[in-house]
Amino acid sequence: MSKKYNYIIIGGGISGLHIGALLSQHGKVLILEKLSFLGGRARVSIIDGFKLDFGPHPIRFGPESALGTSLLEINKSIDFIKPGKSWAFLKNGEKMLFPTGGLVTIIRSKMVSFIETIKLLIKIRKMEPNEFYDLYDISLEDWFKKENISPRTQKFLLMTSSAMQVNPFPERSSVGELMHNIKRVLEIGSVYYPSGGWNSIFSKFIDKIRENGGEIRLNSEVEKIIVEDNICKAVEVDGDKIFSDHVISTIPVQNLFTILNENLCDKEFVEKCKELRPTAGVSIDFCLDKAISDIDGLVFFEEPLSFGFIPSNLSKEVAPKGKSLMTFLRVANVEDIKDKNKAEELYKEFRQTIINFFPEIENHILHERLIFLDMVDGVEVNINQHQFKRPGNRIKGINNLWLAGDSVGGEGAGGDIGHTSVRECCKHILERTE
Repeated sequence: MSKKYNYIIIGGGISGLHIGALLSQHGKVLILEKLSFLGGRARVSIIDGFKLDFGPHPIRFGPESALGTSLLEINKSIDFIKPGKSWAFLKNGEKMLFPTGGLVTIIRSKMVSFIETIKLLIKIRKMEPNEFYDLYDISLEDWFKKENISPRTQKFLLMTSSAMQVNPFPERSSVGELMHNIKRVLEIGSVYYPSGGWNSIFSKFIDKIRENGGEIRLNSEVEKIIVEDNICKAVEVDGDKIFSDHVISTIPVQNLFTILNENLCDKEFVEKCKELRPTAGVSIDFCLDKAISDIDGLVFFEEPLSFGFIPSNLSKEVAPKGKSLMTFLRVANVEDIKDKNKAEELYKEFRQTIINFFPEIENHILHERLIFLDMVDGVEVNINQHQFKRPGNRIKGINNLWLAGDSVGGEGAGGDIGHTSVRECCKHILERTE
C-alpha cells in the first residue's frame, strides 16, 4: 500500500489539534483520537448552557503565547481577555490584593514586603538565561533557607508556584523554572482567557485542518506504531495499517510504550518516560443562578494552596445570561488522588475553604461538578524533571517518529509546555522535510 498521509497525529487533544493545524499547511494530516470526542484534558463539557473546562484553563501570555502565535500564523486568531485584579484569601480569613501585574499592585498589596519584593523582581528581570539554568535543580525549600527569604515572600512565591507551575510542593518545585517563568510574565504579561471559552480555540484548529483537506477520526485507537529498519512507517488501527511520512504522538509519554515496542528505544529514555510524574488535583465547578462575586482576576487560597477564577466574569458566553460559572483547582500528589479516602478528604477540605470565602455559593447552586484528576498536566515541573530532564521531540534511533504535548521538554509550565513543545516539534519536522 502506498503512503496516503504526510502526517499522522496520535491524539486529538489540544496538542494534537494544535500541531495538526500547523502541519496541515504543509501536507495531508490525519488525526486519530481513540475517544468519541476531541479536546482530551482540555475538553469542554456543556451543562444546561454552562461551558465547563476540564479544570481551570487560563492561558499564560494570551496573544503572546505559543498558542496565540500559532492561531495568528494560521489566520485563525481569537480575542484574549485580560483578567482584572487577582486576590489572595489567607488562612487567617483576610482577603488581600495579590501582587501580580506590575508595580502598582505590589505597592497596593499588603501581602508582601514592598522593598524585598521589588528587589527580587529587579534581580529576576536582570538575570541571564544561564543564571536561571543554574537554579533548575534547586528546590524552593532549599533556596528559601539559603537566601533567608522572609515568610511573607515565601508565602507569595508558594502561591505563585501553585498556580503558575501547578506545583505547591516547595521540596520539589524548581526555583530556576519559577524565576524564569516570573521573568517571562514581567516581560510579556500574565494570564488571559479565550473569548467564548476553549471551544473557540478547538473550532479554529479543526476548521484549519479541514480547510486544508485533513481528516479527523474519532473512536480510532492506535494499537501499534510500526517501525521498520529504524524508520517509523505506519500505525495500526483496528488491525489495518495506515501509512505516513511522519507520525507524531501527542499522548502522555508515560503511555507511549502501550503502542510502541520499548525494545526499539534506549533504556534510559524508556525509564525517563515511564517514571515521569504528572500533576494531579481536585477540580470543583459551581454553576450558579446568579453572580455572587465581581472578581475578574485569579483567586488564590493560602491553605490549602489552590487557585481558581470566575470564567463568566471574563467571557459571558460561558454561562447563560444572568448566571455565573466559578471554577477552582487544588493541586495534589498523584498518589493521594489515587487513594479514594485521601482524595475525598482533600476535596472536603478544599470545598469548605471555597465556601468559607464565598458563602453565597451554597444558596445559588444549579450544578456542582467534582473531578478527581490523576493527570492535570502530563508533567509536574520539578527539580527532577524540568525542561532539560524531560524527553525531547525526537526518539534516538527512530526516524520520522516525533513527540509533542505537555509531557515533553517544552519551555514554560502547566499548559504552556504542550504548546511550546508543539511549535518546537513542528519546526524540527519541517526542517527535516525541507
